[in-house]
Amino acid sequence: MCIRDRRKKMEKLPVEKTAQKVSLKNKLAFACGDIFGGGSFNIINFLFVPFLTLTVGIPMYWVSVIMLISKVWDGIIDPFIGKISDGKQPGRFGKRRFFMLVCAPILIVATILLFFPWNLVTTSVPLKIVLVIIVYLIYATTQSFILIPYYSLGSEMSGDFIERTKVNSVRLGFSIFSSIVCVAVPGMIAAPEKGAQSYIVMAAIFGGIFCISVLITALFAREQIVSPAVKTKVNFREFFRPLKIKSYRQYLGMQMCSSMGMAIMSSFFFTLMDFWIRRGSYAANLQFDVPRFPIATVAAAIMFVAQIFALPFYFWLIKRKSKTFAYRLGAIVWAVTACALFFLPAQSYTLDATGALEIVSQVPDWVICVLAFVIGIGIGGPVLVPHTAFGDVCDVGELYFNERTEGAFSGLSNFLNTTAQAVGLAIPPIIIGAAGYLETVYEAPADLSGYFVKPYDNGTAYMPVAQSDSAMLAVRIVIAFLPIVVMAIGFFISLRYKVTREKQNEIAETLKLDKNSEEYKSKREEILKSL
Repeated sequence: MCIRDRRKKMEKLPVEKTAQKVSLKNKLAFACGDIFGGGSFNIINFLFVPFLTLTVGIPMYWVSVIMLISKVWDGIIDPFIGKISDGKQPGRFGKRRFFMLVCAPILIVATILLFFPWNLVTTSVPLKIVLVIIVYLIYATTQSFILIPYYSLGSEMSGDFIERTKVNSVRLGFSIFSSIVCVAVPGMIAAPEKGAQSYIVMAAIFGGIFCISVLITALFAREQIVSPAVKTKVNFREFFRPLKIKSYRQYLGMQMCSSMGMAIMSSFFFTLMDFWIRRGSYAANLQFDVPRFPIATVAAAIMFVAQIFALPFYFWLIKRKSKTFAYRLGAIVWAVTACALFFLPAQSYTLDATGALEIVSQVPDWVICVLAFVIGIGIGGPVLVPHTAFGDVCDVGELYFNERTEGAFSGLSNFLNTTAQAVGLAIPPIIIGAAGYLETVYEAPADLSGYFVKPYDNGTAYMPVAQSDSAMLAVRIVIAFLPIVVMAIGFFISLRYKVTREKQNEIAETLKLDKNSEEYKSKREEILKSL
């Protein structure tokens, strides 16, 4: 059979919908892809901003500009990627996995370029900014070509409500595990005091891990819903077409709120813990070679471990209650516990008669770890629910538009979700910078009021200066209260979301009918009115 005849045959294939269970092997193969999805975002959230400011030497406000430019770029390319994904003919690697297979090797290079220390190449700040923008756009493009098809693939793994929830729960477990590793390990490999080249080593290691994880999904995952190619125009009007669906807008609202809340909290989490709650411990490590307990890294890791522990509970809650109930309960736990971060007192220290560092008072480590665990339990609900709801709103979209276009939905979701993350990362520097936060200093502080300095590989000695009380108060407010405000919005949006288990099953049964039949038209109209 020639290629042309094969394509014509594929175009005539109907969308196959089934409630068949997804095998454990298939679930694991699919979930591997989110090792990149979950882990890469946390490396960006926790490491990229400090890397640009402390190592590369880019001013804080320019970091916000770089984030903004990347989102504008996403808005340009994501509609094309989503439409390209929907328009591809199903082949040996399906409609989605083909793009993952091609882009996986590029990911290694893109990740290394993202964390390349351009301060070793040039001292010109404008040139460093331009170089960072270029490599960030390369990375963002590669990321979109992988994640948009990947998230579309999730809705094609099964047509059953509960089975789809199981598939995405396993995926989220892999994502959270990767998040833990990508919070705890990169900082052990790469840090300003370890040398600028340490970031290249870190990026090469994790770029390789991400490449392998994406390849596993591309080669071994198998979708159960096979849809023919959908050819539509690529323009901004078509890109935003899914927003016509109220359920999809509500889903996006919940997803964006949880993503923005996480980004806000993570942006200065290490700053709060290491430079305030453990104020002076960094100084002890540098000046006196006193081993420093990495409480920020441990607390962040515990936070993500708690999310994994919470997954079975939230999955049970979804089955017994609803996805939105799980979302709201988690949001409440997160909000209440995050308030406690605001009231954690700063460490105090002094020098004894021999010149040795003596800690006067500090919050016990177990208190910080318990708070991190409870916050992680709370975060689990708002993070899990949007992942499991994507396939449901894609079904609503097929009912609304009479065609299946997961790529368009995934492209818009990825754009708006990463935009929410970028906004979450950009807002704190603006607020904290206005409160007097200082990025770097190029001379040693005179006394214990600051942080001690040590020479870096380029011969310049610099470390973050001691922050003012107003700046650190702003850090506390941002991390503790801004996520609460954002999650309150998500809470109220979830109250209006109506795609329940019963409703999704009704939608699935309706989609099996002949789209030209009167029964289908009648049920379609009835369901859409109820949503």
